[in-house]
Amino acid sequence: MATTDKVLVDDIIDQQALGLRSYVLIFLLMLALVCDGFDMQIVGVVAPWLADAWGVTPKELVGPVQSANLFGMMIGAIFLGGFGDRIGRKKLIVIGTLLYSVATLLALQTTSVTGLSVMRFITGVGLGGVLPNVIALTPEMTPRARRPMFTSLVILGISLGSGLPGVVAAKLVPAYGWQSVFVVGAVVPAVIALVLAVMLPESLLFLTNRGRDREQIARRIKAMDPSVHIDDNTQFALRGNQAQGKGGFGELFGPNLRVTTVLLWIMFAGVLLSMHFLNSWISTVLKLGNLSPTQFSLTNSFFHWAGAIAAIATAIMLGRIGIRWIMVLLGVGMASLLTIATQGFSNTWLLTLAVCGSGFGVIGCQGALNASAGLIYPSNCRTTGVGAALGFGRIGSIAGPLVGGYVLGLGVPVQQMFYVPLLPLGIALLATVVLMLRKVDVRGGEGELH
Repeated sequence: MATTDKVLVDDIIDQQALGLRSYVLIFLLMLALVCDGFDMQIVGVVAPWLADAWGVTPKELVGPVQSANLFGMMIGAIFLGGFGDRIGRKKLIVIGTLLYSVATLLALQTTSVTGLSVMRFITGVGLGGVLPNVIALTPEMTPRARRPMFTSLVILGISLGSGLPGVVAAKLVPAYGWQSVFVVGAVVPAVIALVLAVMLPESLLFLTNRGRDREQIARRIKAMDPSVHIDDNTQFALRGNQAQGKGGFGELFGPNLRVTTVLLWIMFAGVLLSMHFLNSWISTVLKLGNLSPTQFSLTNSFFHWAGAIAAIATAIMLGRIGIRWIMVLLGVGMASLLTIATQGFSNTWLLTLAVCGSGFGVIGCQGALNASAGLIYPSNCRTTGVGAALGFGRIGSIAGPLVGGYVLGLGVPVQQMFYVPLLPLGIALLATVVLMLRKVDVRGGEGELH
């Protein structure tokens, strides 16, 4: 039996053998992001039906409502995300999920674009707080060698969830109206939040870093490694690269992180602008391209499911080739968007393939960025770092729907709207190159710069 005065908690986590309970918890975190992704896409998918019901144009509805939602997500990512480093990842995941499920249900009581915008802002605050805390908690639960894979797989939940509203709408809206999609988006997350509240443990790295709940730390360490001797004199600590302390926003601009933080913000902003431009307008644009309601709903789902396939690929490739995988995704996304812009709707199969390629590249790139941020930042400022990157990126997200509405209002041919995301994606590509030249990598999965 080993005897020691100091136990390095992250070493114990890295050496653990994952059991059934660990896989169940990882699956629950993925389900939390499935719900997150579903609720993010509700308005974009039901916009054609909702606009007709309220007697407004899609432009009058989608731009203001989606921008309010994304502004809420920016606030939620920065503040609720940052609070995860102060009060715990689990609490913020549960609170954020309950908040947006209630707001989604209350949205059914609105009868105007303004009222819906207010409720979608509140929804966005909840959504914005969940994602960075899930991204932070996942690598803190898993061994170092498998951290990029599990983090990427959990983030897959966003793409899976984002593709579901199109299917749900195609099945339920003709029979039960657009309100049915909101009901699904409210009830299911509430159930998942209650399950998480009961089953999900707090991050051991957070508890150690904050010096909280010594009894829980000891009990869980013994469960992972019964050979470790723990008595009243045992100290629980983290490795040097997981600096202990309060962390906070200032940590993001320390000597080792300041340039990386700025580059990540640029990448997040460029990719999120492009992704939410497409999220908000792809259904409407496809409808203007004379696709049937079923066709544009399913094509919208293909867009998101291609992102889910990219997330699976990211689980394999991010740990192998690191940041270079982001460059591959950006290249695929840009080539696919260029194909739509130049070839238009002349060939349905080519259009479907290009839509899938743009989802694979753009949505897949956002998932890879989320995972990378969660692996780059150390535990004491992990949710702050991920939340800040997502928060700054939401500037691009907010601009995306508004830019789409402006371009559509100019009377630009529908297919040429797909030129718009190429510029922000190109800027993100340049920032990725600089990040690579600075030898920032995530393959070690240690939450540090290499």
